[in-house]
Amino acid sequence: MAFKVAARTLLELGSELISSDAVALYELIKNSVDAGTKSVLIDIQICLKRSYYLEAIDALTRTHDIDKIRLLVKSQVEPTQHEQVRRNFLTQVFKPTEDLHEFEANLQRAYHDYNWIKVCDEGHGMDENELREVFLTIGTRNRRAQKFDKNKNMLESLPHPLGEKGVGRLSAMRLGDHMVVSSCRKQCSHFHILDIDWLRFSHDTNHMINEIEISPKRGGRKKPRMYQGTSILIRNLSSDWDIAIFQSIVDEQFKRFVNPFPISNENPKRYDPNELFDLQFNGTSVPVPRIPQWLLNEAHAKVVARYRVPEHGEPSLFGEVFYRLRNKELQFEVSESNLLSLVDPMDDRQIRTNPGLLRKLGSFSVEFYWFNRRLLTEIQGIGKKSDIVKIVNSWAGGVMVFRDSFRINPYGGQDDDWLKLDKTAFSAKSYKVNRSQIIGHVNLSWHNHRLIEQTNREGFVNNEYKQILVGILRYILITEFRTFITKVDMDRKLTDKTTTDSLDQRLIESRTKFDTILETLEPLVPEESNVVQELRSFVNELDSVVEDARVMAREYEDDRSKFVHLAGIGLIVEFILHEIGRSTTRALSAFDELEVERFNASTSAAFTTLKSQLSTLRKRVETLDPLSTSRRQIKQMFDVKELVQQVIDGRTQQFARHGVSVCIKLPKKPYKLKAVKGMLIQIIENLIENSIYWLKVETRRRKFNPEIEVTLSKTEKRIVFTDNGPGVSNDLAQRIFEPFYSTKPPGKGRGLGLYISQEIARYHGWDLYLSIDDVESKSKSSTFVLEF
Repeated sequence: MAFKVAARTLLELGSELISSDAVALYELIKNSVDAGTKSVLIDIQICLKRSYYLEAIDALTRTHDIDKIRLLVKSQVEPTQHEQVRRNFLTQVFKPTEDLHEFEANLQRAYHDYNWIKVCDEGHGMDENELREVFLTIGTRNRRAQKFDKNKNMLESLPHPLGEKGVGRLSAMRLGDHMVVSSCRKQCSHFHILDIDWLRFSHDTNHMINEIEISPKRGGRKKPRMYQGTSILIRNLSSDWDIAIFQSIVDEQFKRFVNPFPISNENPKRYDPNELFDLQFNGTSVPVPRIPQWLLNEAHAKVVARYRVPEHGEPSLFGEVFYRLRNKELQFEVSESNLLSLVDPMDDRQIRTNPGLLRKLGSFSVEFYWFNRRLLTEIQGIGKKSDIVKIVNSWAGGVMVFRDSFRINPYGGQDDDWLKLDKTAFSAKSYKVNRSQIIGHVNLSWHNHRLIEQTNREGFVNNEYKQILVGILRYILITEFRTFITKVDMDRKLTDKTTTDSLDQRLIESRTKFDTILETLEPLVPEESNVVQELRSFVNELDSVVEDARVMAREYEDDRSKFVHLAGIGLIVEFILHEIGRSTTRALSAFDELEVERFNASTSAAFTTLKSQLSTLRKRVETLDPLSTSRRQIKQMFDVKELVQQVIDGRTQQFARHGVSVCIKLPKKPYKLKAVKGMLIQIIENLIENSIYWLKVETRRRKFNPEIEVTLSKTEKRIVFTDNGPGVSNDLAQRIFEPFYSTKPPGKGRGLGLYISQEIARYHGWDLYLSIDDVESKSKSSTFVLEF
């Protein structure tokens, strides 16, 4: 037994699978490029738009007035068509007849013969055997086979085909009902012709696909001696075409088909779109726009990054942010461990069983430009602000994806938010880094062949490799870029504001000068003494206003400390609720077990489990009490040794679940400290939570025994907290304490935990920092120190 394939299946793989005429043409172009051509001609001839043709057929059925329909058709002939072609077309339509069926046949024949799309190349071509065995075989593997040698190793020296599914030729069905393929190799004496009527494969037929015979034939005319190539002629067009429609397709689609960015070290290109595409509409050449260099020069920020997979060693991500608007730069580098944390797999076990996913993804580069649209201005010789905004709009849309310089649709299009940038931007107060601000591209190659295109040409198959790519790009755009420019802008605002101290000094100096002027002025104009007194009174009122401002500033500082505390509570509550949920679930499971097996031998074990879970729940709730609002600012004497032990005990189940060994080194005697107890709990909880997260990440990369060590030193008055996870690069020792900076993937970390912890420490006069030996070195540290 075997599958039987209905003829109409081709319709599903062809016209109904391709989303637009532009994509259909793109598929035929890629086939030509794979055939080795240096140029592809797309020649479109239109005498009558399809909608006008259908209107004439419908009017003929209703009115039976042949002369009226002739005049209607004559008035609707495409005005851009050459005069001779127009006359030939109308001659066919105006053949003398009074028979309705004959006139309709003449009109149909004229529409068929004088409206067509032709795609021509000078690639290696096909002989009769290849037309039969390759072109007529759906799902051929010859393109895929070109990517691999017999040992399954990628061939570095050969051009790598863009297609590999063997269904791209079926996209011609989207464009029209009739296709004629004419092809030859250099050694052929004649052209070889393949004539296909796609209507034979429509939903109206009940034939099996093998019952419809199609056979290539030798053409009647000889070919030029050294010529080789393929021509695809498509008739009975299915869509409306005119110069405006074609121009819009070029402006919106064709200009993105081949990487339009200027050549650079980050953008090695094989093709110039205007060298590759020869676009003609009714004999008029239509050029393909490219991104002008001046536009990129006007960008307010630029990011260049590269994901590198060396032959030996770990994969890494490194890049630079150039914030041109503020004249600031940032370099970043992300190690394998941090990269693993960016992955959000469909199934976490997939990562553990296949730790080489990051390496298998393959190297690629990223480059994008960011525009603060409010700051766009008129450019001399280019246009007004509105013109500049319009040009930015025409290219913006996020990050496009190219493989070997050819675009993967629909990424980076104006209607595609594949990286969820707009969703992130709308949820952020600053509304920075949305798609309308970004013009960018990702450059893939055959190394990234595990990023597989969907058959409908609507992006990549949603596998783990796509998820890694998305995670890395979102990290670059949001964690590195957006966080950096937000911080720079914030610092700029702060430096632009006058500090309270400098304001006080300026007020004193101004008041002294003002009093001196009044004392000099009063004797000179004694008749205006009342005015002078009013001025003195006014200055005194200003002094009162300034004092009110000082009081407000002190209140603001107090509110700020409350905000820091409350934000910390929010984070801790999130951690605790997570654990309470787990514990409650297990407790309920124990109850279920008691009901099902109430009197058997497992009852005792079930009670033991229940007791353990409820004990964990109780300990976790106990840690909430010191954090409550009513007690948040109360400093009290307590034993730090006892508090550390309490927090660690509260996470016993979590440590066991993740296989983390915890070593606590406490002094023999109590260590009394006067502080806000809940705040110290926040710091310890945050450090524990961070350690558990990164230890889990490290277990994906290598096999090891995760460990946490907490040391309380009474003599040195500090807590040292360390683990054997991936650690933090020394060059990030200060940055990790900045608000909203996180090396966790977007949505997994808020970048506030360490910032709030350090603010809490400062509130008490303590110091929280990452312990490093040499700031200049590239080594890492996993040791945090809290000094009392």
